[in-house]
Amino acid sequence: MEAAIARFPNDNFVINWKPYFLRPNHPRDGVAKSPDTPENPRVGQRMKAAGLAVDIDFTGKCDRSPNSIFAHCLLAYALDKHGPQVQGAVQERLFHGYFTAGIYPDVDNLVALVTRMAEEEKAGEGKGTLSALDPTEVRRVLESGELEQQIMQEAKKYSTQVQGVPFFYINGQPAFSGAQDPNTFAEVFQSC
Repeated sequence: MEAAIARFPNDNFVINWKPYFLRPNHPRDGVAKSPDTPENPRVGQRMKAAGLAVDIDFTGKCDRSPNSIFAHCLLAYALDKHGPQVQGAVQERLFHGYFTAGIYPDVDNLVALVTRMAEEEKAGEGKGTLSALDPTEVRRVLESGELEQQIMQEAKKYSTQVQGVPFFYINGQPAFSGAQDPNTFAEVFQSC
Protein backbone atom coordinates (compact mmCIF):
# COMPACT_ATOMS: atom_id res chain seq x y z
CA MET A 1 0.00 0.00 0.00
CA GLU A 2 2.77 2.44 0.94
CA ALA A 3 4.51 1.85 -2.39
CA ALA A 4 1.30 2.67 -4.25
CA ILE A 5 0.65 5.77 -2.14
CA ALA A 6 4.14 7.02 -3.01
CA ARG A 7 3.07 7.09 -6.67
CA PHE A 8 0.54 9.83 -5.88
CA PRO A 9 2.60 12.60 -4.24
CA ASN A 10 -0.04 15.27 -4.87
CA ASP A 11 -2.90 13.35 -3.26
CA ASN A 12 -3.80 13.25 0.42
CA PHE A 13 -4.11 9.80 1.99
CA VAL A 14 -5.49 9.21 5.48
CA ILE A 15 -5.19 5.68 6.82
CA ASN A 16 -7.41 4.49 9.65
CA TRP A 17 -7.23 1.05 11.24
CA LYS A 18 -10.60 -0.49 12.07
CA PRO A 19 -11.35 -3.49 14.28
CA TYR A 20 -12.02 -6.99 13.06
CA PHE A 21 -11.76 -10.19 15.07
CA LEU A 22 -10.41 -13.30 13.38
CA ARG A 23 -11.12 -15.23 16.57
CA PRO A 24 -13.93 -13.40 18.36
CA ASN A 25 -14.44 -16.12 20.99
CA HIS A 26 -10.84 -16.42 22.15
CA PRO A 27 -10.31 -15.82 25.89
CA ARG A 28 -8.50 -12.62 26.88
CA ASP A 29 -5.23 -14.45 27.38
CA GLY A 30 -5.48 -16.16 23.98
CA VAL A 31 -5.13 -19.80 23.04
CA ALA A 32 -1.89 -21.75 23.11
CA LYS A 33 -0.42 -22.47 19.68
CA SER A 34 1.06 -25.79 18.69
CA PRO A 35 4.86 -25.92 18.89
CA ASP A 36 6.66 -24.42 15.90
CA THR A 37 8.28 -27.38 14.15
CA PRO A 38 9.54 -28.02 10.62
CA GLU A 39 6.63 -30.42 10.13
CA ASN A 40 4.10 -27.92 11.51
CA PRO A 41 5.43 -24.37 11.08
CA ARG A 42 3.47 -21.52 12.65
CA VAL A 43 4.13 -19.42 9.55
CA GLY A 44 3.63 -21.01 6.15
CA GLN A 45 6.03 -20.49 3.26
CA ARG A 46 3.55 -18.36 1.30
CA MET A 47 2.98 -15.93 4.18
CA LYS A 48 6.69 -15.87 5.04
CA ALA A 49 7.57 -15.04 1.41
CA ALA A 50 4.86 -12.38 1.12
CA GLY A 51 6.11 -10.73 4.30
CA LEU A 52 9.75 -10.77 3.32
CA ALA A 53 8.86 -9.14 -0.01
CA VAL A 54 7.76 -6.05 1.95
CA ASP A 55 10.33 -6.27 4.78
CA ILE A 56 8.04 -7.98 7.30
CA ASP A 57 9.51 -10.96 9.13
CA PHE A 58 6.66 -13.24 10.16
CA THR A 59 8.41 -15.39 12.78
CA GLY A 60 5.61 -17.24 14.59
CA LYS A 61 7.43 -16.57 17.88
CA CYS A 62 4.31 -15.73 19.90
CA ASP A 63 3.10 -18.91 21.56
CA ARG A 64 -0.52 -17.77 21.76
CA SER A 65 -3.19 -16.98 19.21
CA PRO A 66 -4.55 -13.66 20.45
CA ASN A 67 -7.77 -12.11 21.52
CA SER A 68 -7.02 -8.67 20.08
CA ILE A 69 -9.61 -6.57 21.97
CA PHE A 70 -6.96 -4.62 23.92
CA ALA A 71 -4.94 -3.90 20.77
CA HIS A 72 -8.08 -2.63 19.03
CA CYS A 73 -8.94 -0.46 22.05
CA LEU A 74 -5.45 1.04 21.99
CA LEU A 75 -5.77 1.78 18.27
CA ALA A 76 -9.20 3.39 18.75
CA TYR A 77 -7.85 5.49 21.63
CA ALA A 78 -4.85 6.61 19.57
CA LEU A 79 -7.07 7.58 16.64
CA ASP A 80 -9.68 9.37 18.74
CA LYS A 81 -7.26 11.32 20.93
CA HIS A 82 -4.30 11.85 18.61
CA GLY A 83 -5.32 11.18 15.01
CA PRO A 84 -4.45 8.75 12.23
CA GLN A 85 -0.71 9.45 12.18
CA VAL A 86 -0.30 8.33 15.80
CA GLN A 87 -2.68 5.42 15.26
CA GLY A 88 -0.62 4.29 12.27
CA ALA A 89 2.63 4.46 14.25
CA VAL A 90 1.06 2.42 17.06
CA GLN A 91 -0.24 -0.13 14.54
CA GLU A 92 3.22 -0.56 13.05
CA ARG A 93 4.65 -1.31 16.48
CA LEU A 94 1.78 -3.67 17.39
CA PHE A 95 2.27 -5.56 14.15
CA HIS A 96 6.03 -5.86 14.64
CA GLY A 97 5.60 -6.78 18.30
CA TYR A 98 3.25 -9.67 17.65
CA PHE A 99 4.30 -10.99 14.24
CA THR A 100 8.08 -10.48 14.47
CA ALA A 101 9.08 -10.16 18.14
CA GLY A 102 6.42 -12.56 19.44
CA ILE A 103 4.94 -10.18 22.03
CA TYR A 104 1.38 -11.01 23.08
CA PRO A 105 -0.95 -7.93 22.97
CA ASP A 106 -2.18 -7.93 26.59
CA VAL A 107 -2.56 -4.78 28.71
CA ASP A 108 0.90 -4.96 30.30
CA ASN A 109 2.66 -5.50 26.97
CA LEU A 110 0.68 -2.73 25.25
CA VAL A 111 1.52 -0.27 28.03
CA ALA A 112 5.18 -1.34 27.79
CA LEU A 113 5.03 -0.73 24.02
CA VAL A 114 3.61 2.79 24.52
CA THR A 115 6.21 3.45 27.22
CA ARG A 116 9.05 2.41 24.89
CA MET A 117 7.62 4.59 22.14
CA ALA A 118 7.41 7.60 24.46
CA GLU A 119 10.99 7.02 25.65
CA GLU A 120 12.20 6.86 22.05
CA GLU A 121 10.43 10.14 21.33
CA LYS A 122 12.07 11.81 24.33
CA ALA A 123 15.47 10.52 23.23
CA GLY A 124 14.88 11.87 19.72
CA GLU A 125 14.76 8.38 18.20
CA GLY A 126 11.05 8.32 17.37
CA LYS A 127 9.05 9.62 14.45
CA GLY A 128 7.85 12.74 16.25
CA THR A 129 4.28 11.51 16.57
CA LEU A 130 4.03 9.64 19.83
CA SER A 131 4.89 12.05 22.60
CA ALA A 132 1.16 12.57 23.22
CA LEU A 133 0.56 8.96 24.28
CA ASP A 134 0.63 8.73 28.06
CA PRO A 135 1.28 5.17 29.30
CA THR A 136 -0.66 5.79 32.52
CA GLU A 137 -3.72 6.98 30.59
CA VAL A 138 -3.39 4.09 28.14
CA ARG A 139 -3.40 1.61 31.05
CA ARG A 140 -6.44 3.30 32.57
CA VAL A 141 -8.35 3.17 29.28
CA LEU A 142 -7.47 -0.47 28.59
CA GLU A 143 -8.20 -1.68 32.12
CA SER A 144 -11.46 0.26 32.40
CA GLY A 145 -13.01 -1.47 29.39
CA GLU A 146 -14.61 1.85 28.38
CA LEU A 147 -13.91 1.33 24.66
CA GLU A 148 -14.75 -2.36 24.43
CA GLN A 149 -18.46 -2.03 23.54
CA GLN A 150 -17.64 0.51 20.83
CA ILE A 151 -14.96 -1.79 19.41
CA MET A 152 -17.25 -4.84 19.48
CA GLN A 153 -20.04 -2.94 17.69
CA GLU A 154 -17.69 -1.55 15.07
CA ALA A 155 -16.12 -4.97 14.45
CA LYS A 156 -19.58 -6.50 14.09
CA LYS A 157 -20.45 -3.89 11.47
CA TYR A 158 -17.40 -4.84 9.39
CA SER A 159 -17.81 -8.60 9.88
CA THR A 160 -20.56 -8.80 7.24
CA GLN A 161 -18.21 -7.56 4.49
CA VAL A 162 -14.75 -8.63 5.60
CA GLN A 163 -13.66 -12.06 4.39
CA GLY A 164 -9.97 -11.89 5.26
CA VAL A 165 -7.32 -9.62 6.69
CA PRO A 166 -6.06 -7.16 5.96
CA PHE A 167 -9.22 -5.82 4.36
CA PHE A 168 -9.13 -2.45 2.65
CA TYR A 169 -11.81 0.20 2.34
CA ILE A 170 -10.90 3.01 -0.02
CA ASN A 171 -12.90 6.24 0.20
CA GLY A 172 -15.32 4.39 2.49
CA GLN A 173 -16.04 1.61 -0.01
CA PRO A 174 -15.01 -2.04 0.37
CA ALA A 175 -12.13 -2.77 -2.01
CA PHE A 176 -10.31 -6.08 -1.41
CA SER A 177 -8.61 -8.26 1.17
CA GLY A 178 -5.21 -9.79 1.58
CA ALA A 179 -1.73 -8.74 0.62
CA GLN A 180 -1.88 -6.93 -2.71
CA ASP A 181 0.60 -5.80 -5.30
CA PRO A 182 1.15 -2.01 -5.36
CA ASN A 183 -0.36 -1.96 -8.87
CA THR A 184 -3.67 -3.21 -7.46
CA PHE A 185 -3.77 -0.31 -5.03
CA ALA A 186 -2.72 2.17 -7.71
CA GLU A 187 -5.53 1.04 -10.02
CA VAL A 188 -8.10 1.54 -7.28
CA PHE A 189 -6.61 4.93 -6.32
CA GLN A 190 -6.80 6.09 -9.93
CA SER A 191 -10.45 5.14 -10.17
CA CYS A 192 -11.39 7.22 -7.10
